[in-house]
Amino acid sequence: MKYLLFGLIVLFTLAGLIFYNNMMHLACVVSMFLALAAGGLFTLHINRRNMEKLARQEELRKQLTADVAHELRTPLTAVSTNLEAMAEGALAPTPERLNACYDEIQRLGNLVADLESLAKTESEILKLNLAPVDLLEVAEEVFGNVGGERVTVQADRERLLQVLNNLRSNAEKYGNGGIFVTVKNNGKYGEIVVADDGSGISEEDLPYIFERFYRADKSRTRATGGAGIGLAVVKSIVNAHGGTVSVESKSGEGSRFTVQLKK
Repeated sequence: MKYLLFGLIVLFTLAGLIFYNNMMHLACVVSMFLALAAGGLFTLHINRRNMEKLARQEELRKQLTADVAHELRTPLTAVSTNLEAMAEGALAPTPERLNACYDEIQRLGNLVADLESLAKTESEILKLNLAPVDLLEVAEEVFGNVGGERVTVQADRERLLQVLNNLRSNAEKYGNGGIFVTVKNNGKYGEIVVADDGSGISEEDLPYIFERFYRADKSRTRATGGAGIGLAVVKSIVNAHGGTVSVESKSGEGSRFTVQLKK
């Protein structure tokens, strides 16, 4: 009887150990399965986001090609039509018509200059001549009277002037005359805030406002001039400095651009 009881204890102990080991093995298998499933779902999510990003880039590339073609075609058509008519005697070469042709050629020249500026800014050979720059002084050079405080950052002065001139040009085109500029000391960073009192930017347009050739108000393309490159140049130059540029805006409430640079 004693040996039987001892045998039963050993048997139950072994059975318990086997059950425990099997449960541990099952737990490992379940954990591995869950990890693989989570990894697979995460991979699918990343792949979907990458596909969406690639699709967006392809859409922007096609839009870029169409916009460049449109920007080139319009002035070229106007110039060639007028010159052909004047050459054939259908139109008299009056100063007004010649000036109109000259204006279109100037528009082409500005577009080419914008493209060259963007290409140079985004190229790998962009060289920044970094030196201490007083943001308040630079902002006052572009905008006149500016509020805020003196903040010195490490920047390329000429490139920074280009950034501010582009922001001023954008505010003048899409604002109602009011431009409000402030320079701030924000810890490790210096900030320049450029705000306007224009019609603002819709929520759906905000993510793309710094894209090349992107314009929130397509109806004002010809009236305002330019090629939708100015803000893309701003972003490229600021990024080259290791800084950031952001925009806050609502339709009908104006826009507020903030450039942040390291001290």
